[in-house]
Amino acid sequence: MSNLFGPPNSLLGALLQSTNSNQTTKRKAFFSFDYDDVMRVNNVRQAWKIDHPDNALMRSFYDSSLWESRKAEGDDAVKRLIRDGVQYTSAICVLVGTNTWSRRWVKYEIARAVIDGRGLLAVHVNGLNHHVRRAPDPLGFNPLQLLGVYKHANGSFYLYENRWVVLNLLTQQGEWQWLPYQDYTQAVTFPAYLREPDAGRIRLLSDGTSAYDYVAQDGHKNTGAWIDAAAKQVGR
Repeated sequence: MSNLFGPPNSLLGALLQSTNSNQTTKRKAFFSFDYDDVMRVNNVRQAWKIDHPDNALMRSFYDSSLWESRKAEGDDAVKRLIRDGVQYTSAICVLVGTNTWSRRWVKYEIARAVIDGRGLLAVHVNGLNHHVRRAPDPLGFNPLQLLGVYKHANGSFYLYENRWVVLNLLTQQGEWQWLPYQDYTQAVTFPAYLREPDAGRIRLLSDGTSAYDYVAQDGHKNTGAWIDAAAKQVGR
């Protein structure tokens, strides 16, 4: 299929209005992120714990920090851990840093939201000060713009990914192409938050999901409401 977008950049699309936190239902959420952003992610974790205290019987969030120590066991082991991690959650919240869009297991965690019918949203965290430089960074590219749902001519739906394909090994010239998502090739149920495309077309996950800025939109107060809204989009 032809490329629909240029290379990822740091431009952020329009941000949606925050959901009224007074109407929030406390949720079990899964935080997906690039481990290089773990210090910024810890800010989100700590704010989440204040309103959603953890205990042995009622964990309020899960996250992807575990996978980093288990990658050596192989792809199937990591996928199994992710499936187990998201199993009892209502929504997957992608915490977006500079290179989150390029991380394989972040993409699989996003894919699980579609496969399992869970809520999905992106929250940009680069507005938080870097732990060494003590300054924010430009917002990263939203990874939900790189995954989409393709409608086959037979009416079935499949996950597709926008990937950089090298066309000339000597010059490393290439182009962005929409291709079948390799880590899950089975048909999926079309997400309730997307408008169904015509046969042979792709609908981006970002078309029906919300993207927020943790700093500019008071994420320390509103992340719970954002997650609640994403869960309600899929009837959870």
